[in-house]
Amino acid sequence: MKLWIGKAGGLELEPGQCFASDEGITGELRIVKPMEQLRMKWQRAEWKQPSTLQIRILPTAQGNGTISFHQEKLEDQTAREAMKNHWEEALTMLKELAGRP
Repeated sequence: MKLWIGKAGGLELEPGQCFASDEGITGELRIVKPMEQLRMKWQRAEWKQPSTLQIRILPTAQGNGTISFHQEKLEDQTAREAMKNHWEEALTMLKELAGRP
């Protein structure tokens, strides 16, 4: 969760839970399906309005999984590109934590 939200102490993974991270990210969990799907309002401090972020774990036939990020309601192309880079970095860090190339 630290890779996706930042350091947000005491966050309970339940729909309706609001969060604010030390990194300035705020939001509210909307859908929580453990090891399957998270859907939330997600907003950086400098943004005028929140986006909708969905993170899904999609199982593969080989018994692995694919992590999918889908973010809607971003202000413009600059924000879309910044978030694409952010999620790619998060995936790279997640692979390193898992010991995968």
